[in-house]
Amino acid sequence: MKFGTYYFLQATPDRSAASIISDEVEQMVLSEQLGFDSVWMTEHHYADYGLSAAPSVLLATVAARTERITLGTAVYVLPFHNPLRLAEETATLDILSNGRIVVGLGRGNRPQEFLGLCVPQDESRTRMQEGLDVLRRAWTEERVTYEGRHWQFDGISVYPKPLTKPHPPLVFAVSSPESIQWAGANGLAIMSSGLTTPTESLLNQRATYLAALQSAGHGEATVAELSSRWIVSKHVYVAPTDEEARADAEGPEKWYLDSFARSIRPDGLRGISDAVRQQATAAATRASSLRWEDLIEDRLLIGSPETIRQRVAALREIGVGELMCWMSFGGLSPDK
Repeated sequence: MKFGTYYFLQATPDRSAASIISDEVEQMVLSEQLGFDSVWMTEHHYADYGLSAAPSVLLATVAARTERITLGTAVYVLPFHNPLRLAEETATLDILSNGRIVVGLGRGNRPQEFLGLCVPQDESRTRMQEGLDVLRRAWTEERVTYEGRHWQFDGISVYPKPLTKPHPPLVFAVSSPESIQWAGANGLAIMSSGLTTPTESLLNQRATYLAALQSAGHGEATVAELSSRWIVSKHVYVAPTDEEARADAEGPEKWYLDSFARSIRPDGLRGISDAVRQQATAAATRASSLRWEDLIEDRLLIGSPETIRQRVAALREIGVGELMCWMSFGGLSPDK
């Protein structure tokens, strides 16, 4: 099992953007010194939920200050990007990091972000699928010709090509059965958000993924390799005792849940479809209804070293190949 650290740069009101970004970059660099396998960054816009609006800039900064650790995105929201431009950017990062980049991709789910970037959210699935096709071609083909619903290119040369051949490793963020089945059918590694997801739901996601891999006719070796790369993210906080850990983490966790709900809630937004509005409202309602007592028992990794060892072992037993540890959630101070 591998271990990574994960960063959103959450903007709690008591700290400046400059201090948040600089402190968390220092934590990213420290991850290598402490022996972690990877560092992961996300992409979010227009909310205190996360100041991670420029993941490539963060990746380049950390690449320049580290030598060994893998650097990944969780995720680039692919519908927000011209895939040729993203191919150039990620190939450059792959070269600068000497082949240490993992390109995590996803659809996105926040109406305000789609509105602000002038992308119709109802097209997120098809934009993601087309974007992946173009991205792979741009990394591997001398000239890109593509005729799709959203993207049309005629013989465009894309430079540079990535150092890693045929291209940097890909991993997709999944949550719905449709996205899990699509990833499995296309032979793509997956990452699951376990931040507020019960273990039973994670097990169902894994079962759906394995069934999709097998139904698509992937060989046993491919199924074993892809399933071993399953990444799960968790909020993680360790203190000498369970009681101390819970006392320290309860406030930050509740701030996180509130910031999530506020960042996705579509109240007052114009120009979005009923389907998008309903989906976003449901997500915000679910986040607002979560109880600390339920989260602490099954979903969060918060407790003493012994408690966390047991819970990490349980995740390994269900097949998690890499645990993505988000330890700066909700404004937990750097010294914690």
